[in-house]
Amino acid sequence: MSGELLERMVLSAIQFKREDVLVHAGLGEDCAVIDFGEEVCLVTSDPITGAVEGLGELAVHVACNDLAANGGTPVGVQVVLLVPEGTGEDYIRRIMEDVHQTAAQLDVEVIGGHTEVTSRVRDCVVSVTAIGRAPRGRYVTSKGAMPGDDILITKGVGIEATAILARDFSHLLPFAVTADEIEGFTQQLSVVKEGLLAAEHGVHAMHDLTEGGLLGAAREICVAAGVGAEIWEEQVFVPELTQRICRHLQLDPLALLSSGAMLMVSPQGLELKAHLEQAGIPAFVVGRITQGSHPTLVRANGERVYVQAHVEDELWRFFARVEGGKEDGRQVSNGGQSR
Repeated sequence: MSGELLERMVLSAIQFKREDVLVHAGLGEDCAVIDFGEEVCLVTSDPITGAVEGLGELAVHVACNDLAANGGTPVGVQVVLLVPEGTGEDYIRRIMEDVHQTAAQLDVEVIGGHTEVTSRVRDCVVSVTAIGRAPRGRYVTSKGAMPGDDILITKGVGIEATAILARDFSHLLPFAVTADEIEGFTQQLSVVKEGLLAAEHGVHAMHDLTEGGLLGAAREICVAAGVGAEIWEEQVFVPELTQRICRHLQLDPLALLSSGAMLMVSPQGLELKAHLEQAGIPAFVVGRITQGSHPTLVRANGERVYVQAHVEDELWRFFARVEGGKEDGRQVSNGGQSR
């Protein structure tokens, strides 16, 4: 859903605000922040609608990643699982085992939720609410970006989408992708470690690279902070497997679902890059915050491209092609995610 539609249909209907809520619902903000005295409580909710396998793992990571983008330590998750009639018990059990295993690896407890078999859905839908905590003076929002700040990303673009495409659509690829290669991407899905390190380092803003990828995240940072940005295409790291898949399926990796990467805005980009790499997290300076109100992509040939108000994720565009019969694939859910 575009920011304009979200503002008109959803956010404009929310009028009442409490004084102890420090960060309210708004464009570019994925977490609410609530004043709990010396600490703040962070809350976020996210659905997974764009994957067939690995739903539980993805659901936990994308929700906890939102907390990390605000400098929060995840504590617990609640899981809403809606499954169509006729779904096998083994599949439901596997989703919940993946949820538990992924949460436990992050030192996070599954603290409740809701499970329902319903004729209202055609595919399994997993939605996770994650709750975290942070020192009151150290939480981060998307609004803090300032002109002159450096823009960094960790790891590289397309991590989540590469895992989904290689796992669920391998029959469309002219080359084989091994289970080890896929696992190499799924093991990078969490950004909790880098989010906490960056918050301690004093970043001005962070955003995880989810719907719309790098360009979508840059756009949301600009909207939230009222600034512009330059993204330098030549400096963006795209993993080799991601490049191969994108070339074959004609996808733009810069606008591709990229959970596992964090966009960071810092007045000391090179120092932050060194700090992250010392902790074993690859980081790349890929642009800077500018005056203005929107991001601009600077192509490798020097061409400057205005980033549209709504960045359609390349994965959803691919799903639309599949469902329209333009690819030899199976039906999947491609509901838009606001994450």
